[in-house]
This record gives sequence, structure tokens and C-alpha cells, in this order.
Amino acid sequence: MKINHAKQQNEQRKAQRLFSEWRKDEILYKEDQEDQHSKGQRH
Repeated sequence: MKINHAKQQNEQRKAQRLFSEWRKDEILYKEDQEDQHSKGQRH
């Protein structure tokens, strides 16, 4: 049981890391889009 529990925690941690990486990429992408948008408006 303990081994299974540890494995479950490991899977959760892996999923959380993937999710946070994905969120980071999404936020960076949004900021990049907004940056390009404001640059376009400046010209």
C-alpha cells in the first residue's frame, strides 16, 4: 500500500509540474501577443 501511495503522489507531482509548465507557456504566449499588439499600435 505504501509503495502505491508514493507512486500516486509522484504521479500527482508530475501532473502538477506539467500543468504549471503549460500555464507558464500560456502566460508567456499571452504576454508576447499583447506585446506585439502594443508595438503595432505604437507605430
